[in-house]
Amino acid sequence: MYAQSTAIAALVLSLLAPSIATAQTSQTLDRPTAVFFANGGGNSSLTDLDDAGTTSLKTGWTAGGGAGVQLNRYVALRGTFDFAQADGESATPFAGQSLKHYFYGGDVQLRYPTANGFAPYVLLGAGAVTIDNPDNAAFNRFTKFAGKGGVGVEYTLPRSDFGLYAQANSYIYKFDRNGFDKTQVDLLWTGGVSYRLPR
Repeated sequence: MYAQSTAIAALVLSLLAPSIATAQTSQTLDRPTAVFFANGGGNSSLTDLDDAGTTSLKTGWTAGGGAGVQLNRYVALRGTFDFAQADGESATPFAGQSLKHYFYGGDVQLRYPTANGFAPYVLLGAGAVTIDNPDNAAFNRFTKFAGKGGVGVEYTLPRSDFGLYAQANSYIYKFDRNGFDKTQVDLLWTGGVSYRLPR
C-alpha cells in the first residue's frame, strides 16, 4: 500500500512538474526589468517639402537608441533618440546641403514573443523633432511635435539577455519654417542590438 501511494505521488509530481516550471518561467518573464537598445541604418523622406514636388531629400543615414522598462514579456515603455542626416537633391534649395534631424520622445512597444525566440512588435509614440542645416546660415533651426509609429521583429539569442532586431518606424511632423509649409513623413529603417537586465 505504501509503495502504491509513493508511486502515485511520484507520478502526480512528474505530471505537475512541467506546469510548475512553466508557471515559474512565466512569472519570471513578467517581472519588470530595464531594457537598453541601439540601432543604425538609413532614412528616407516619404514626402517632398513642397506640393509641387520640386524640393526633396536624398536617402540618408540614421543612428539612435534608448532605454526603457520592459513591464512584462508583451509591453515595454521606452525613451528614444534618433539622429538622421540627408542631403538635398540637386536643383533644390538644399542642393549640396545636409539637413540634420534630431528625433526624441517616447513610445510603447507591444511585442508577441514566440517559442522560437522571435518577437514581432509594433511601436506607437510621440515626441519632437529638431531640424537644423549648418550648411546654410540663413536656415532657422526649429523644433516641432512629432508622432511616431513602427513595426519590427526581435530575436532573443539563446541563453542570453541580448537580442537582435530590425525595424521600420516613421515620424510625422509639420515642416513649416524656412519658406515651406507641409506635413512630412520620414521613414527610418534600422537594425540593432538590445539588452535586458536579468529578471
